[in-house]
Amino acid sequence: MTSAGRQKAGLSGHAIARARPMFHRVLSARPDTVRRTLTDIRSRFRSEIGEDTMGRLELVLAEVMNNVAEHAVRISQNGTPGQVPLIHLSVVMQDSGLSCAISDDGVTLPDECLRPRGLPLIDGAELPEGGFGWYLIQDLTQALCYYREEQRNFLAFSIPFDDSGKEAST
Repeated sequence: MTSAGRQKAGLSGHAIARARPMFHRVLSARPDTVRRTLTDIRSRFRSEIGEDTMGRLELVLAEVMNNVAEHAVRISQNGTPGQVPLIHLSVVMQDSGLSCAISDDGVTLPDECLRPRGLPLIDGAELPEGGFGWYLIQDLTQALCYYREEQRNFLAFSIPFDDSGKEAST
């Protein structure tokens, strides 16, 4: 058997990569494109993952990408907003969950976002409108990591599969 034949048959000593569902998108950090991207992600993974995993994935990605849309625009010295950041998003299905990588060319993520946090104090009579985003992101993900290189933010994490067993059957 030729070398090319051995590689094709998986006999070269190297593992054969399995085809896994993936999603990649470069989008403008605007609420309408974030919404459309979340709809496309649901379409891409709907037959592959359970509803619980899908809900957690959508919630985390919505929080992260909407934070970029809301907070990452650079403001010039004269106070005018700069160009809307671009978000690069990749989601890859793995054996144990979904690996997600997001990068953007917006402002640096504030340090306090990644500090471990609990739920904000809640007065039973008045629920706050915000303040839950980074708590939810930290609570629903595993292996959350962030770094900044030159003018880009990089955020990576995984969303573990739920216990429904649907993912295991794919």
